Amino acid sequence: MSGSRYAMGFGSQWRDLLDDAHEAFASRGFRSQKLAPAGYRLPVVGSCLIYVWRGNADTASNFASSPTRQSGFGAVPLPQAMLIEPSFADWGESIDESGETSVPNPQTVLRQVDDPMTLVLVIVDSSPRQLQSIQWAIAVLDEAGKVQLYGQESIWEPELAVVGQASEVESFDSGTPVAPVVELQKQEGPHSDA
Repeated sequence: MSGSRYAMGFGSQWRDLLDDAHEAFASRGFRSQKLAPAGYRLPVVGSCLIYVWRGNADTASNFASSPTRQSGFGAVPLPQAMLIEPSFADWGESIDESGETSVPNPQTVLRQVDDPMTLVLVIVDSSPRQLQSIQWAIAVLDEAGKVQLYGQESIWEPELAVVGQASEVESFDSGTPVAPVVELQKQEGPHSDA
């Protein structure tokens, strides 16, 4: 048993990773966005949607194969949380640096609200037993439905072992096994305090 929240075998570890990332960001005060249709909750940092995804040779092409993941490319940011929600009437006039009053253009405001968030893809390369690397990149869905990754870089890799230590170890597929040296020990007598 993998100890997963879901009953999908090895694939459930990736869903657990999504949930763990969401919980970690939420516990630090970051907001989240729910993606349709599957309802995954993803963290939002600044105006970026963070999606943790398993790495493989075709990471970019496989990512857009799901309607839920595709919906991440068009996710619009949630309005900023405020104690008192403003209305359009409250936006009224504002005073700029020159001291003149200006009224915001409603089309500019609506365009800013409708701009989709940037999707940051966090790519985790691992096997069922070992984490191998973590990379991140900006993911963009082009007109053809293909995902392009920009600025991909590694943010974690395991430390390399010292070369001298590994060279002295024999391979398991060659050589002859050496039996361990076993010595008999004297047993204590029946009247011993041990």
